[in-house]
Amino acid sequence: MAGDWQQDTAASEDFDRRLVTVLAQQRERMRPKRSRGNMGGGNGGGDSGDRAGVIARINELDALAVPPEEADKVRTRLAGELRPPAKLHIGLLSDAVEITGDADPARRFLPGQTVSRIDVSGAASVSSGWDQDAFVVRAKYTNRGERSWRYELESGGGALRLSLEAQDPEFGNFKLQTRYRRAANSP
Repeated sequence: MAGDWQQDTAASEDFDRRLVTVLAQQRERMRPKRSRGNMGGGNGGGDSGDRAGVIARINELDALAVPPEEADKVRTRLAGELRPPAKLHIGLLSDAVEITGDADPARRFLPGQTVSRIDVSGAASVSSGWDQDAFVVRAKYTNRGERSWRYELESGGGALRLSLEAQDPEFGNFKLQTRYRRAANSP
């Protein structure tokens, strides 16, 4: 598993296509959910004065609501959070696994250790460890979101598979399989 890896886009799932689906789910989740069908009394009655008061209160609440994030900003933010790196470097140290993606700084994981981290998704508890021959990193966020990255060699050792699973209250579920081939300069 140690060495330098280059993303094999032809053998990987299409990130941008998956992102479109996630953005549609996110828009649906953020759509206001209210029903104006039964605003009178408990029995569906009530006079028009009651209805006018209820509508006025709803309009006041609408004025206080946080405006939704612009679609382009949501797309950029989610792409930054979820897009797999084009290049990976994995170092197996005596007591740790070091993973570097693209131009990001190296992250060192001590299997079995849980640490706190703050990233663009918020505050999280991050743990890592071995699951047979796969190295797994899990993040549990304070907003009840979760991420899991599973790094494992495919049979034959010629390809590395990175499986990302994310569950988030904002956008729902996201799963992606990315395959990597050894880079030319890697042992």
